[in-house]
Parts: sequence; structure tokens; C-alpha cells
Amino acid sequence: MAFDVKTITCLTVICTLCFRLEAQGQILSDGTPSKDLQEVTVTSDRTTNPHSVSVSKKADAALLRATSTLQVSDVLKYMSGATVKDYGGIGGLKTVSVRGLGAQHTAVAYDGIIITDNQTGQIDLGKFSGSQAQSVSMTSGPDNDMLQPAALAAQAAVISVSSKRPEIGESKARSKGELKYGSFRTVSALAESDFKAGRLGTATVQGEWLDTRGDYPYTQENSASSRQMRRTNSDVSRLRVEGALFSSIGENSSLTTRIYWFQSAQGLPANILYNENAARERLWNSNGFMQSTLTTAFTDRLTMRLSAKYGTTYTRYLDPKVNSSTGKTDNRYTEREGYLSGVALYRLADRLTASAGIDTRLSALDGNGADQAHPTRLTLNSTAAIKYASDRIIITGRLNHVFTKEKTRLRQAAESYNHLSPTAGLNWLVWPKAGLHLRASVSNTLRLPTFNDLYFEQIGRRDLRPERATVTSAGIVLENESRGWFWSFYADAYNSNVKDRIMAVPGKNTALWMMKNIGSVITHGLETGLETGYTLGPVHPHLMLSYTYQRSMDKSDSGSSTWNHQLPYTPRHSASAVAWAENSIVNAGINLLYSGEYFCNGYNGPEYYMPSYYEIGCSLWRDFNINGSTVTLKAECINLTDKRYELVRNYPMPGRQLRLTATVEL
Repeated sequence: MAFDVKTITCLTVICTLCFRLEAQGQILSDGTPSKDLQEVTVTSDRTTNPHSVSVSKKADAALLRATSTLQVSDVLKYMSGATVKDYGGIGGLKTVSVRGLGAQHTAVAYDGIIITDNQTGQIDLGKFSGSQAQSVSMTSGPDNDMLQPAALAAQAAVISVSSKRPEIGESKARSKGELKYGSFRTVSALAESDFKAGRLGTATVQGEWLDTRGDYPYTQENSASSRQMRRTNSDVSRLRVEGALFSSIGENSSLTTRIYWFQSAQGLPANILYNENAARERLWNSNGFMQSTLTTAFTDRLTMRLSAKYGTTYTRYLDPKVNSSTGKTDNRYTEREGYLSGVALYRLADRLTASAGIDTRLSALDGNGADQAHPTRLTLNSTAAIKYASDRIIITGRLNHVFTKEKTRLRQAAESYNHLSPTAGLNWLVWPKAGLHLRASVSNTLRLPTFNDLYFEQIGRRDLRPERATVTSAGIVLENESRGWFWSFYADAYNSNVKDRIMAVPGKNTALWMMKNIGSVITHGLETGLETGYTLGPVHPHLMLSYTYQRSMDKSDSGSSTWNHQLPYTPRHSASAVAWAENSIVNAGINLLYSGEYFCNGYNGPEYYMPSYYEIGCSLWRDFNINGSTVTLKAECINLTDKRYELVRNYPMPGRQLRLTATVEL
């Protein structure tokens, strides 16, 4: 199905022009909590939200600085329950699995609107810059937010990236420039401008360019000897441009509109088992979207949030030398999607709130292959929720529904999906003086087969069923503050069960594989975290610790050699630590990542063993005030001990890296 200019205009303008309402009440800006309307999730400067019915963690600007975050995926490595799969270097694919459910069960949202990839189901978090993020949050299970869009409410976990909002103050404009230089010829430049747009609005425009050779050294181990090598074909060039308008409409409404463009060109380094000259593949990617969100409080009891988005993604993969009739592989794909969302919230009583919402997505994928199915998918997500919130107890219940309808130009389309999934959560403040909370949640979700799962040449199967996941969780949260010191601790045990797992298995022979639903995966896990800091005096120290235990077992076939074996790339033990101190002389930070041993194959044999590893980083930065401008200088060292390790087998991670950053704010 083609999308024309009229479609783009309609999807964007519908949220901008359909309401201009005057009413009494408090302005509810996008993502801003309301004291009067308790239904919106209350967030704080702490990493953990103690009032959440499930595990909810947030990295604010201070933590993003302390962890030397270049890409959003960098900070997620410090969050318990998240397993980051990283193919090495800046251009390597970076996906996140939460609680052993797989990357496709985790939704990614940018300013509250879902980002999708119907072709593969995996969002590359390496594409999101840490420079534009004001905060990054991850919620595992039901969310307290009653204005959450239906498409996000239906997911087992949600990673939300919130962009920076303009902070202009009394001035009419503010500008920022930033230059980074790092190891392996990595250069990044950023320019940003914030300014007032009319009497009740502000706007921001930002552009960022990054270029790296990426030729980091590694050691290639052989049975009898080892060689010192350099990564080849790992160059990356990226450009991101985006602009946003934040405006107030009357006294009760806020409107956010954003335009985004990203493009990249990069090499794809090969598995190091093969000759280094074999790395010739190239990848081009461009992605653009326009989105808008309108939040309106009609009365003190009724609030609505409307969102619209149109986006397009173009991908080209080139292998210039393959054994085929053409001598090369040149695949090109274009994915387009239109999205509309509406959520209505009604305050039934002082402590009782109800909400209902519906999302509509129309997605289409086109490719240049002769056997491309050219699928189009209509997805309807609807949700209904109720919430009781008192000073000490929060109870939430939600029923999610998903319906899909597909058609194809070639071959038969997949059958329609129709599924109901309930969720429920409880948070009980047992001991207010000590800040002791007990919480528990249960959720039932599913992940739809991707276009590749269903229609990829010879491999895809149109009769695939969605994966169904049930996750239960229970834990405690302690949070308190005394004499300038604050501290918080959480511990949550969880159990997840994924049925109808979608896997690639051999078909008629080992050279011809196909997608199938097979068996299940059961995960038992524990997430814990501790955060403490001091807010008084000239020095503000801060410490954050996290630990995850995860036992993810293959329960697909009791007679299989992989029965009860740990899932690939899933360590049983992982931990992290971040410490930093801010003062008037110099700010300093240090961070540690640790991963226990794991396996790179579903069969946990010694030949697939992956050893444990750790990585230490540190940073120093200071702000200078010069003639009314702020100049920030920062020096970072990533992987201080030059530890050599692999997250994905035969894709080595970079060793020690240095990075210098100069920032000027006018």
C-alpha cells in the first residue's frame, strides 16, 4: 500500500488541529506528573520509582554523564534485568533483552510514541544518541501511567527515551556546540539552538554528525598461536537532524511536535574466524518521522492524549562478492508506517481512575527481490485500565487487546491475530517511616511474528503463531532520606514463561532452514539495586549498584540435547557499579560492568563457552563560566584496563578507548 503526501499531512495535522479547547485545570505537559490528577506516573530524580507496581528504573542526565554514554544502549548495560547484545564498535547492532524474553518483547518509545521495525522486530538502540536524551527509563511489567498508549501497554517491557526540553529562561534563545574526539579516529560534532516560538511556545533544533574509522585492535586466537589484528570494514558515518516545537494551548493543553531524520553508511565487519579480507559488506540506512502529541485536560476529571506519527525507513545491504549468478547481493527495503493513538482518562473518585485507549498502525514493507511478498499489516491495539491510588496502596488492572489484518502482493498472507491479555499490579507502602514498599505484578503479552519470520524467501512461514509470554514478579523497595543522605534499595524476583517460541530450525536438510513455533522458555530471575547519595555541602557523591541473576531454560523438547540448557548469550550473573562526585573544582566518575560466563549456543557444550568479563571506565569534567557562557571540558577512558572480551562470539569488543569532549553553551 502506498502512502502519499495527503496521508502524511493528515496523520501529522490531525493531532495539531483537531482540538483547541479551553477548560479549567492544570496543564498536563507530555510526561509531566500532575498533583491534582494522581493518574499520571510520578517520577523523581532517583533511579528507582518506589511507587511503581513493577520494576521501573530511570537514568537521568547525571547518570548519562557518569557512565560515558555515547549511545542510549550504553546506559542500559547498567540497569538490572537487561541483557545487551552488542556486535562491537559504534556501528555494531545493539539490542536489549529484558528478563530473558528476547528483544522483540521489548518496546522502544521516543517521547512517548512507539518506534517499530516490522521487518526484523529489533530496534537498534545504537542509533539513539546520548546527547539528545534527557533521560532513559526501563519498565519491566505493568506501568502506573494511565495515559500510556495501548501499543506500549501491551508490551512485556518498555524502554523510553525522553528528549531534552528547551531551558531558555528569560533570554530569547540559547545555543550549544559540542565537539568530541576519541580513539580509532572517532569524531563527533553537535550544534543545538533553543528559542522562543511565540508567546506560549519554545522550539529546539539539533544536528549531530559522527564519523569513525573503528579499526580497533584485537587478538585472534588460533589453536597453536595468536595474532594481533585490526578490525577492518568497521567504519561508520552518521548524521542526525531533528527539531521540536513545545507549545501551550490555552490554560489546559500542551502540544509537542517533532521532526526527525537519521542516516548512516557503514561497513559490516566479518566474523573474525574468516579471513579479514572477507569483510566487504556495506549497509546504508535512513530513517525519518514526524510525530505530534496533544494532551488536554477538559475538566478536573477528564484528560485526553492524542498522538500521530508517520515514518519511513530505507535499508540497503550490499555484499559485492558472493557465489551467485549476479556475483553480488544488493538488497533494498523500504518500510512505511502511519500511527494514530488516543487515550482518555476519567477520574471516577478521589482515589479511583479509569482509562481507555486505542492505537492504529498501518505498516508496509517493499523490497527489490523478485520473490518479495510486499506485505501490509493493519494493527489495532486497544486497552482499558482501572487504578486505585491512596496514600499507601496502588492497585492497577488492565486488559489489552490486539488485532491484526495482513495482505500481500505475492503469496498468501498470514492469518489475522486476535488476542486478549490482562495485567495487574500492586504497590503497598507497608512502613511509611522507613519507606518500605511491597509490590507484585502479573502480565500476559505476546509478540507478533515479524515480516521476515512470515515472508522471508524460503525461510518464512505464514502459519506462525505469536509468542505468548506470562511474567510474574514480586519484590520490595526501601527508600529514605536523612541529614542530606538519601538511599534506596530494591529486590524483585520474577518468573517468565514464553510459549510458542519462534525459532529458525533445519527443514528438509541443514542447508535449508525455516521458522517454526516450538516449545517454550522459562526464566527464573532476581533483580536488585542500591542507590545512595549526599545532597548537602560542596561535594555531592553518588553511588549506584545493581545485580541480576537469570536462569533462562529451554523447555522446548524434553528429548532434545538442549533441554534445560541456558539460552544463548544470557549470563546467569551480571552486575554493575557507578560512582560519581560533583563539586566546584572537578567532577569525577567511575563505572564497572561485570558479566558472568555464558554460552553462544542453545547447546551448552564446552565448545560454545563464553568466559566472564568486566569493564571499567572513568571520567573527569568541569564547567567554566566565561563572559556569561558555560564551557565544559570532559575527558573519558572506556575500558581502562584494556580488557579484551566478546559479547557475541567472534565479534570482539574494542579495548581501551579515550575520548575528549568540549561543550560551549551560549
